[in-house]
Amino acid sequence: MASQSNSESLWASLPEELLDSILGRLASMVDFIRFSAVCLDWRRIAYENYRNPPYDPQRRHQLPLLMVPTPDSSTDTRSLYDVRGKHLYDFRLKVPYHRRCAGSSHGWLIFVHDSYQVTLFNPFSGKSIHLPPIRRLFFEKRIRDEVDEMSVLPDFEKYQYEKKMRDEYDEEEEEYVPDLDEIVFYSDGEDEGDELEQDEEEESRDLEFGPKRFHESEYSIERGVLSTNPEINPNGYFLMVIYGTQSKLAFIKSGDQHWTYIDKSICDQNVRDVLESSYVRRGLWYRRDIVYRNGLFYVLDHLGVLLSCDVKTNLKVEKITGLDTLHNKWNHKTYLVESSEGDLLRVIRVIEDEYRYGMTIKFKVYKLVDFCGDPHWTEVNSLGNDALFLGDNHSISVVAYDFVGCQPNSIYFCDNCDDFYYCGGPNDIGVFNLQDGCVRRHYTLAHSQRLMPPSIWISPTFL
Repeated sequence: MASQSNSESLWASLPEELLDSILGRLASMVDFIRFSAVCLDWRRIAYENYRNPPYDPQRRHQLPLLMVPTPDSSTDTRSLYDVRGKHLYDFRLKVPYHRRCAGSSHGWLIFVHDSYQVTLFNPFSGKSIHLPPIRRLFFEKRIRDEVDEMSVLPDFEKYQYEKKMRDEYDEEEEEYVPDLDEIVFYSDGEDEGDELEQDEEEESRDLEFGPKRFHESEYSIERGVLSTNPEINPNGYFLMVIYGTQSKLAFIKSGDQHWTYIDKSICDQNVRDVLESSYVRRGLWYRRDIVYRNGLFYVLDHLGVLLSCDVKTNLKVEKITGLDTLHNKWNHKTYLVESSEGDLLRVIRVIEDEYRYGMTIKFKVYKLVDFCGDPHWTEVNSLGNDALFLGDNHSISVVAYDFVGCQPNSIYFCDNCDDFYYCGGPNDIGVFNLQDGCVRRHYTLAHSQRLMPPSIWISPTFL
């Protein structure tokens, strides 16, 4: 015991400046944790460096790891996969919720329960934050559950009945809701042809929101993004989500007892014009991704419309870019990412065909440029030294050269928000290199693991 005590004393006696320098050169969070395990003094220094790094603060942001089912398909733990060494770590994360993660942001997982309550869970610290339920999701559930009863009512009685429900759940009265007689909740048909016309897109929407996704609370939030790590700023963080079958927006601030819903009444006229367009009224406008940048949330839809949302002071929503025709395929995925240089990138994930089980074949990348006061998206052919990590997670960019083994000018991706995942669908996990245009598969799930909650990228945190 004396020998161990003397050894710890020797390690603890090393100058803090030297230890700070060592920490500044550690790329892996696993190495960071191992450093902190040497002795109590080293753990204290590691903690202080993480909270207030004397080196480049960007180094606090670790390379994302892929959280995957364990080899034995455990229901309460997950494994971590490192894309650089292409291996699973030999430790497991305790994850008490056996369901899809509705998001991953700043090291926190986002879960939605059957009560539509939202929980933030940090698998590295084991801490949980329980947020109130999204009440408007109860409205959607009531509409689904009572569609048969409502469909036989005369139009005016149907309107009055629905209005009462809207008032009960604080749902926006002006929001367009399709005629209940025309709603198709299940579709077994296939798309016809390679190109979708506008009059076919509603059928495609039914495919995307198939029975599993439409009825499972865990799929009621498509995307969730935190403004900051709640453990670093416990009293000043925001969470914004894309929720429901109409891809609406809501946010909540730490300490709030209710969600704030972003309705037309708080948007500028340019945004209202979009919300009142035929695309939105026909249910063809899907908000797809969110980033938090310079004190604002930015929201991108699948048709290129970019909104800025100021949620800190007087709630304000403005339109930055309008509709375009660059990409309008219903099953292509759209992401919004901030590059390491601070540019906003619109990333399109192209699927091989129009069928439900299509695999990723390439990505297209566009950068937001503002020429003479006319913001628009322009295609770029290279990400430079950046690597992107895309999926159900908060979309992430890193400088690849900061992490040995990480490929620059590449996009690492995994399945995201697809109902067929639970039905034994594709294992769409890989990396796309923009220079050679090739997709390479770097991790494959066993067939039994594909019935587990989907994989997701997560940024390790020391706290």
